Amino acid sequence: MKNTNELEKLTIKWQLIKNPEIESGTNKSAFTFINSGTETIKTGKWSLYFNQSFLKPIQPDNLTKGKIEHLNGDLYRYVPDSSFTLSQGDSLFFEYEAAGILFNEKYAPQGAYIVYDDSKIITKDLNIAPITDYSNIFSDSAFVATIPNAANQYLINQNIPVLPSDKIGKIIPSPYSIKSGKGGVILDKSTTIYYSNVLKKEAEYLVSLMEKYLGTKLKIKEGNGTEANSITIKTAPLKVNDVSAEAYSLSVAEEKGVVITGNDAAGVFYGIQSLSALVPAINSAQIKVESVEILDAPRFSFRSFLLDVSRNFAKKDDVLRLIDLLAMYKINKLNLHLSEDEGWRLEINGLPELTQIGSKRGHTIDSKNWLTPSYGSGPYPDSENNYGKGFYSREEFKDIIKYADQRHIQVIPEISMPGHARAAIKAMEARYDYYMAKGETEKAKEFRLIDPNDKSVYLSAQMYKDNIVCVALPSVYHFYETVVKDIVAMYQEAGLKLTTFNTGGDEVPNGAWAKSPLCIELMKTLPEIKDARQLQGYFLEKALAIFEKYDLEVAGWEEIVLNKDSQNNIQVNPKFKDKKVLPLVWDNTGKNIDLGYRIANAGYKVVLCNATNLYFDLSYNSDPTEPGLVWAGYQDAIDPYVMTPFDVFKSINFDKYSRLTEKEEIFGRKSQKMDANMARQHLKVEAQKNIVGMQAQLWSETIKGPKMLEYYLAPKLFAFAEKSWSNAPVWENESNISKRVKAIWAGWADISNQIGQREFPRLDFLFGGYNYRIAPPGAVLEDGILKANIAFPGLTIRYTEDGSEPGINSKEYTNPIKVNGLIKVRAFNKFGRASKTFIVK
Repeated sequence: MKNTNELEKLTIKWQLIKNPEIESGTNKSAFTFINSGTETIKTGKWSLYFNQSFLKPIQPDNLTKGKIEHLNGDLYRYVPDSSFTLSQGDSLFFEYEAAGILFNEKYAPQGAYIVYDDSKIITKDLNIAPITDYSNIFSDSAFVATIPNAANQYLINQNIPVLPSDKIGKIIPSPYSIKSGKGGVILDKSTTIYYSNVLKKEAEYLVSLMEKYLGTKLKIKEGNGTEANSITIKTAPLKVNDVSAEAYSLSVAEEKGVVITGNDAAGVFYGIQSLSALVPAINSAQIKVESVEILDAPRFSFRSFLLDVSRNFAKKDDVLRLIDLLAMYKINKLNLHLSEDEGWRLEINGLPELTQIGSKRGHTIDSKNWLTPSYGSGPYPDSENNYGKGFYSREEFKDIIKYADQRHIQVIPEISMPGHARAAIKAMEARYDYYMAKGETEKAKEFRLIDPNDKSVYLSAQMYKDNIVCVALPSVYHFYETVVKDIVAMYQEAGLKLTTFNTGGDEVPNGAWAKSPLCIELMKTLPEIKDARQLQGYFLEKALAIFEKYDLEVAGWEEIVLNKDSQNNIQVNPKFKDKKVLPLVWDNTGKNIDLGYRIANAGYKVVLCNATNLYFDLSYNSDPTEPGLVWAGYQDAIDPYVMTPFDVFKSINFDKYSRLTEKEEIFGRKSQKMDANMARQHLKVEAQKNIVGMQAQLWSETIKGPKMLEYYLAPKLFAFAEKSWSNAPVWENESNISKRVKAIWAGWADISNQIGQREFPRLDFLFGGYNYRIAPPGAVLEDGILKANIAFPGLTIRYTEDGSEPGINSKEYTNPIKVNGLIKVRAFNKFGRASKTFIVK
């Protein structure tokens, strides 16, 4: 094309036409191309590139007007055929099919751009048609009935009555025991913080925290306080509920001041967090803390949160802000997912290509200069608001791990191998090409990660065709040790010791290594390996030698301790049971509901990361405008709370569409008709000690910036903190499902009142505003009377009667009231930030 005017004037719309009734069916979507210019647009050397997650196009032989091509990962392109011609004002409708259900608007194409004349680029803002006619888009009428509206939200919220502030819990996560006393302690500028000599770091943290409340820095002094308004922090042997590590006591007594005693420094720190929770979320020269006696210790020693900074990047300051939040709720691990197919996010000495190539995404055919666009990152690698770019320098990473350590959070770095490794592979291929061009063959091969003659054909879970390293290459292990060694050095330079390293280790697809000459030769020397899939265990064995060299425990997803074959048959591999190996079990879906228990029963220590309860990037509900993924179901704020770590079969049952059921699945009991392989394992009593903790995950495919990160975090994090720290609620041992459901709702009503009345205001106060999700209110009209309720009592409901959007000055709903007209309702926090609006019918 000689000029760009015609393509610049090409308007492109996209719409979802129809979803299938079942997920194994196909959906129909369409692009509409409109010529908004004066010149005719014809086919030629141009294509439309776009990202679309979980798209698997189906190409009928009779498809006309063009085709959809899958390039790699979530990157596709539309290529017009010879019949593509658009005169001025004309439009062309291109319909295509793809596998599965597109559940919400976030599954639409994004990051679109046109490439013409091989390398020239025009970005395009796609006009995405909103999903409004749910019954037309979704065939399942039962599912349509669950899409949130004012009426069905009202029914759910009826389980959550407004409770008086003095009748709800005082702290999230709930302490092991808490007793209120009479009177209280007045804190003001005359208050002195006393500390024992090993707790200066905690004392300084307490000074900075109290400054937010009192507006002044309190004095600190080594020793024990005797003044009536003093705060004393100290350590002493302490055991609560038979747990010593991280245990603490907190005493607030009139005339005696505040005393926090921890079994260790971490316990003291968590006592400080509980004290902060008791302080009103206001800035005042004088604050009263009510008298209380608390004894507390965690249920699980491993309470972790994973942040994926690889698919979309999070800046250092955003990670520090996250660390402060995790510390408030007694989370003690931060798993930083630093490498992926879509990005490498940490500077490594001696391997500059990892960040030069692997930390950027933009239009490319060969990935020699940067990675391909993903998740709408667009064609320009250095463009503003491109969340596909970025990495932590060594100094920034040291800042992060030191900041976390000061808050008793251990940062666990994750560098994924042998799968999810495309960013590293492409970076090392660029290095290989550079040194080969210089004639330095040995240097070129030093860190190469692929077998160049590998003809294996596979497709990863995220649709990549080239993201698996060659486990037969010695250079792979040399690369991995170089990375591990430098990360260990960063901890040492920060004055810390790295103890746990996450190797990833999951989702090696069928077909990987099967046609690699190097891997085929390797398998001939390993008679115990019958299937190329089992080379994953070989990789871990080689990697373990590296980790042992640096005295590291190796964490990884459950596949690191599983044997799989090409038919996806799974067995627990006992080979690493006595090694420092910690499987993180995410897959509790379908037939793998008991997978964590199978591994724990086999003798491994296990961290439960259940996707159906602890994947915070899953959409809150089935509203098509609600962001988030859906592959493991929907996940509202209550979902972490209803997880029963020691008996997943007893968990309250929400189906994939968030419909509450009182249906008990029967597992673990063989019947005459049940194949032995179908039986599910319950967690053995003696294996309960092998469940060492829980980890919540926030994958970043749909996260673009800190506001979105905060939206997914809160309010889900509150329930996770409760579940991972607090003693098991009585209902976890209730066998009668109806009684269990009733008890769960009663427990959740208390927590949701705490969230709305106290925790949301705390976040706003301590963080200068926080983008927690505000759930819209429920509401119904009965004989002209408006009745409304709220998911988190403490928020304000406002309404209008003329069809206008409710605002901060609209009428406040307090009790049922007679109304007229078109009623709209909305929830607000005290700063005027609001929920989605519902029309009341």
